[in-house]
Amino acid sequence: MFKNVLTILLMLILLIWTANAAQTVTKDNFAEPIIEPKLDKYFLPGEKISFNFTIQPKTADDGKIIDGRVYEFNTSLKNPWMRITIEYGGSGPVRIYEVEDYVKADVKDWEDGIVRIYIEVKGTVPEVNERVAEVIALGIHIQDSEEGALKSVVIRVVNKDMFSSYINQLEKRYSEIEEKVENLENKGVAVANIKVKLNAARTKIDEGKKYFNQKDYSKADISFSEAENMLEDAVNLSIETETNYDIEIASKRIETMFAKMTEFEILIQNLKKKGETTISYEIKLESYKKDYSELKSKLTQAQDFMSKSLYYDAQNTAEEIINTANEKISEIDSLIGEISEKLEITPTPEKTETPIPEKTIEKPSFQGKFFGFFSTISEWVSENLRVAAMLAGGLVVLGIGGYFGYRGLKGYMRKRKWDELK
Repeated sequence: MFKNVLTILLMLILLIWTANAAQTVTKDNFAEPIIEPKLDKYFLPGEKISFNFTIQPKTADDGKIIDGRVYEFNTSLKNPWMRITIEYGGSGPVRIYEVEDYVKADVKDWEDGIVRIYIEVKGTVPEVNERVAEVIALGIHIQDSEEGALKSVVIRVVNKDMFSSYINQLEKRYSEIEEKVENLENKGVAVANIKVKLNAARTKIDEGKKYFNQKDYSKADISFSEAENMLEDAVNLSIETETNYDIEIASKRIETMFAKMTEFEILIQNLKKKGETTISYEIKLESYKKDYSELKSKLTQAQDFMSKSLYYDAQNTAEEIINTANEKISEIDSLIGEISEKLEITPTPEKTETPIPEKTIEKPSFQGKFFGFFSTISEWVSENLRVAAMLAGGLVVLGIGGYFGYRGLKGYMRKRKWDELK
């Protein structure tokens, strides 16, 4: 029996507490707030700002719902001043709070509810550390309310010095990338895709400057941010392109080293046939073969870096390959020259390689061989002009002699045949 009574009492207490608890306030309980005067779209640091913000219930019944709770107001303005006036319905009282940057107003429950909360705000626009930053001119928080039941008053503050500095940085970066792209193009590297990004960035920079001069700072900030992203894309693209180019050059230098090693090995064999000692050359050749294998491994490593977009690692490895290969090629050339002197052979100088993909070498056709044969004869004639002239003269004399000899023989045979007929 006692337990049943206790249970009933607890339920009654819970029901009474629930009935007296504040109802959750939503944006539907408020009329559209009034801001007077209308605030500017942008403010500069140091500007004075003053405005009034009026809160009203949507209906008389809503006025009884939005009371009986704590309202908090704050501001981020410099040297602020706020006055909050709470007006109750009917013959209710008027409560006033006058503060600087924060107030916690306990809005009491009143039988006729609230008619109006009138907030006056004054202050100075603060400095900001961004090109465009949002500053809370009036922050509002209501006890037992949904988020955003009443939106805070936010102003946009512009830092013109940061804007100007940012524009200069973008212009400088654009010029640096443009110069780098020109250098790559002069090397024969394909840079069309980089130029597309660069041109798009140029358009966005100019667009941002136009908005900035028109004091449309948000649009200017958006355009400049887009330009920055495009410049970043152009930089990454140029690094990727340049790295590909360096890897290609590294591969060609390795191929050149292999060709030099082959030539070096043939000369060693020829020198050995003459009975010369070649042991020192053979030792060096084995060393170069080892270097060649190591460079091939590093080239694979550079290509692996490239596939994983580790451009700086790939580029550094490619440059190391190029420098080492050039050093070894120079050494091998020197040894080839040394052996060639012993064999009395004029060494073939290394041709300057151009960074273009190699074409497939096809076997010469019959027509190619035919013209190649006459090309060889032509070269021999140009190099042995005097001998060729003498041979040509001799051939002419033989031809004339043969012609007259043939005519004489033919006449003799005719005469003989005529005598026989007689």
